[in-house]
Amino acid sequence: MDDSVVDESGQPGADDAGFSRRGLLAGAAGISALAIVGVGEDVLLPADAQAATAPTGPPTTTLPLPTTTEPEQLLLTWGADPATSVTVSWSAPGTVAQPAPTLAYSTSPITARNPGRLVKLPDPAPLDVSRHYEKATAVSFTDGLNGQTTYFYHVQLTGLEPGTQYYYQVSDGAAEASKADASFETAPFGRAKFRFSSYGDLSTPSWDQNASGNIWHESCDNAYYAVSAIENPGDGGGAPLFHLLNGDLCYANLDVENAPGVWRDFGVNVARSAANRPWMPALGNHETEFGLCDHAGNPGTAPGGVAAQGAAGNYWNGPYGYGHYLSRFLLPDNGVTNWDGNHLRGNFYSFQVGTVKFISLDADDVIYQDGGSAYLNSAANAVPETTSSGAQIPNGTVTYNHGYTGDLKIVEADNAAVPDRSSGTPNLQTQWLERTLAEARRDPEVDMIVVFMHQCAMSTSLPGNGSDLGIRRAWLPLFDHYEVDLVLSGHEHDYERTYPVRGYDAGAHGTVVSPNPDQTAGEAVDTRRPSVATTQYCTVDGVPGWDTARGTVFLVLGGGGTNGPTNVYGEDTSTDVPQAKVITERNAITGSQAAGFHRNSADSIEDAPWSAARNDGDAYGYAIFDVDPGKRRGETTITMQYFALPAVSNEAGSAHDGTTTMPTTPFEKFVFGRHISR
Repeated sequence: MDDSVVDESGQPGADDAGFSRRGLLAGAAGISALAIVGVGEDVLLPADAQAATAPTGPPTTTLPLPTTTEPEQLLLTWGADPATSVTVSWSAPGTVAQPAPTLAYSTSPITARNPGRLVKLPDPAPLDVSRHYEKATAVSFTDGLNGQTTYFYHVQLTGLEPGTQYYYQVSDGAAEASKADASFETAPFGRAKFRFSSYGDLSTPSWDQNASGNIWHESCDNAYYAVSAIENPGDGGGAPLFHLLNGDLCYANLDVENAPGVWRDFGVNVARSAANRPWMPALGNHETEFGLCDHAGNPGTAPGGVAAQGAAGNYWNGPYGYGHYLSRFLLPDNGVTNWDGNHLRGNFYSFQVGTVKFISLDADDVIYQDGGSAYLNSAANAVPETTSSGAQIPNGTVTYNHGYTGDLKIVEADNAAVPDRSSGTPNLQTQWLERTLAEARRDPEVDMIVVFMHQCAMSTSLPGNGSDLGIRRAWLPLFDHYEVDLVLSGHEHDYERTYPVRGYDAGAHGTVVSPNPDQTAGEAVDTRRPSVATTQYCTVDGVPGWDTARGTVFLVLGGGGTNGPTNVYGEDTSTDVPQAKVITERNAITGSQAAGFHRNSADSIEDAPWSAARNDGDAYGYAIFDVDPGKRRGETTITMQYFALPAVSNEAGSAHDGTTTMPTTPFEKFVFGRHISR
């Protein structure tokens, strides 16, 4: 494998945020028969993680996966109604399907005397998102770049009682069955208090905390402690009801020979929490992977076999490159069928807990940044990347999902992007978003709306990705019109909070500094800069508060654990105002096979008066949100605490530099609510 890569600045060996890695680019653990534990307890690592010394780095060849079948990687997600429905998912450790998988559940612990209600699962069938899921289903997925097939099991439990503790046990059904036990609590019904948490960009722990004992690209032990923090938050208030994971789950698309192995280490790590409370994800650019399928996920059929598919355009790992993600997560159904016939269940979705509507979006559909998988080699006449399956990815190949649910057109009057009905294929996700927001604002049971996604409408990170005009054009007009309260994102590996914003500052507030081929350095550009609604907070019971009826607050929560921090921030030295990079069009891929390829960075900058707070001391951290519905309609408040986590090294000789002690004092604490300034 050719280890030379080129980043947007043309420098070898860096990724889209400037961190070292190899060829193909992108935009306590094991749970076995006796390993499931309760909240806050420690978990022993499985035997295959007990490496004596650190590996020298990520593997460059495909490693075998286990052939055992004991259930692991337990994962809960909400169903259509979190008060009455929960989906239980788990995986086999590797490349062998479970003989006769079952799930038993009950409101009392599963024992010989109380076997619970039993659900039997069918044999696994290959991932096919053109079909609907049954209540109990098993899915197989074959990775296009290394040929390994892995297996995933899902049971959609419905008709549950609200606010009730349930116990469950999964079994592989072998002659000497291996079992795993855990429990969960359904959401409360109606107006009730609850707690949730959020961060993005988790990655995997390093070798000393991974189930496999390997180091992967972006591995960092902070990914281990970030999961521990959800189970035991620093304020002592207890674990949340559920967790929001804001994209870039494990960065498996960087380890092109071992994506299934990376996903396994991710699943084992998060199961320490996700076995006992729903983890609700959003798609990020690193969930887009190379494989052997066409864009819709159909196996490539170009003449020449496996090696010929990449050059023919069949270089996607399942539908839109999301095959691993869609196999592992069975999320609430949005009811949308894409123009290619695929059901888009899980790509974007919504759910309601108490008086809060939550909406997960796939910003890959509207962003301008080209940040998915890419093979961009600066060397002249670079040969294709070839992996263990024989797949070949030609130099200059990128996965770009902009507009995959349909077309958008620019409205010049307000520099917005709207579904293009004249094309016959208007953008389905944006249409669904508007319907969902309109329904939420009409619903008397919904007080507040929280959106979570991966990429950022607003970010002042200097080494990171920047703000994306694609989101500002397509979705911020909807957030304004329907008065979304909070927007949570990841993408930048840091923490940033905005003032409440509403509308935009008309005019050309940006300057081109890194021109694409159709731009000129120094020219003015309309970045559709969000307009600050207020810089004055109010006070609620002694805690600073922001009135989200006046404007939406955006939070960058991308400090889950990846080893590439981006918490250095832009500043306009002439005005002392924060400054942001802005991507105003697709960041160009330039070059040729003969000369090599290059990808541009964010093309413009703008002064960013909307930026209210940034943490330049610690890149890592997590947010805890406490929801109080008040006594009547419209009184819901959400109190946010952001806890910064010190960096922990992931290299041999200093595996635990810094502190692993969870902080008890938040970096920031604010109350958000509608009309609280009154």
